[in-house]
Amino acid sequence: MSSRSPRILVTGSSLFFSARLIHDLGRRGASVTAADSLTFSAGKFSRYTKRRLKLPRVNQDPGRYLETLVKELRSQPYDLLLPTFEESLLLSEYESELRPYTRLLLPDFSSMYSLHHKPSLHKLCQSLDLPTPPTLVPKNSDQLPMISDQLGFPVVVKLPGGNNSVGRSFCNNSDELKRTFEQQAALHAKDGSGQPFVQKKIEGDLICTLSFCSQGHKLGEVVYRTLRMFPEAGGTSAHRQSIEHPEISRISKRLIAASGWSGFLGLDFLLERETGIPYVIDANVRANPAIHLGFCSGLDWTQLIFDIAKDKTPAVQTARTGVSVHTVLMDVVWLLEGLHPRTGGIRRFPQRLREFITPPWPVHSRGDLVATGEVASSVILGLESLVTGIQSLVTGRQAGELMLEHANYDSHVAEQYRQQRQDTNRDRVAA
Repeated sequence: MSSRSPRILVTGSSLFFSARLIHDLGRRGASVTAADSLTFSAGKFSRYTKRRLKLPRVNQDPGRYLETLVKELRSQPYDLLLPTFEESLLLSEYESELRPYTRLLLPDFSSMYSLHHKPSLHKLCQSLDLPTPPTLVPKNSDQLPMISDQLGFPVVVKLPGGNNSVGRSFCNNSDELKRTFEQQAALHAKDGSGQPFVQKKIEGDLICTLSFCSQGHKLGEVVYRTLRMFPEAGGTSAHRQSIEHPEISRISKRLIAASGWSGFLGLDFLLERETGIPYVIDANVRANPAIHLGFCSGLDWTQLIFDIAKDKTPAVQTARTGVSVHTVLMDVVWLLEGLHPRTGGIRRFPQRLREFITPPWPVHSRGDLVATGEVASSVILGLESLVTGIQSLVTGRQAGELMLEHANYDSHVAEQYRQQRQDTNRDRVAA
């Protein structure tokens, strides 16, 4: 590539952290195309976005999603295709159809799925002798008594590919476990999201990471403590603080090397209070809300991406500790959540309001897009949050689930597309 500014196609651009990344890429001179399934989105309306591409919904029509991307790559020269959310899984599986036209910084699909699929992540951690909560995958509810005997209580029921705490439930006894397991199994049997599994509950504090990698090498990482989440019981971090934790960094390095990871990778840990052991509980095979925290703590994600796009070997970067940031919109919906009876309702709301105005910790950056002056993007996110909040009240579904629905990877739909392609290829060979 010449010395001209890199042309980068960013998918998953509707997410607030993707829009923050687009802002810095464009501000530093990249020609950015923002691609997602929405007409109006935060990334598309960044003042630094040069081109907008509307894609089909990846969780409904992965075939057309892929076709539309390939058509764009054929018609426009791009130095890098940069996925930022779960579309990474689809692009990794069919990377052979994309790489003739551009660079694609992703691991192979089997490695990626082994981290995305929670029971597979547990097995990988076991094979590497990394701490992970005791986990069992029952075939049906008849096996639950045996599981209860082996794990004890409390336990957590999870979905194999769930994110943002969707489908996660805590159970304190056998009756709760049986009822919850059967409800989750029945609810998700139709959408093919997989049988729920059961994991020993670890009592501890949530610690997360975000790394940028190339071929199994960690180029930069921020480790952070989640200070406030929405929903409060578990979800997306609204406040986060960069910390140093050598053991967590060592574990992430092992997983990155074992999977040959390229691109963004987020890991979630529970730091057990009694022992201090960091248990691996989840992997996000994409970027996460710590994009802004990384920038604020000295990680230059943009330079790493530019170096990759220009075939340079990036210098390894280290994040500063003790930096605290928050996401304004997540914080606002956290405040509004305080009106719900399950979080204390109007009685506890004044205390929540005081904590909203004056958090019990220093805040070095009050906002992601707000801090960068992305007014249009912030307005769009605000309207999206308002609509999502209303939908959540009407349907009873989690706000995070509704907001991410259009961007999530659906393994059942992906399998149908995979089978369709196999059938088509078989028919062509037979003809």
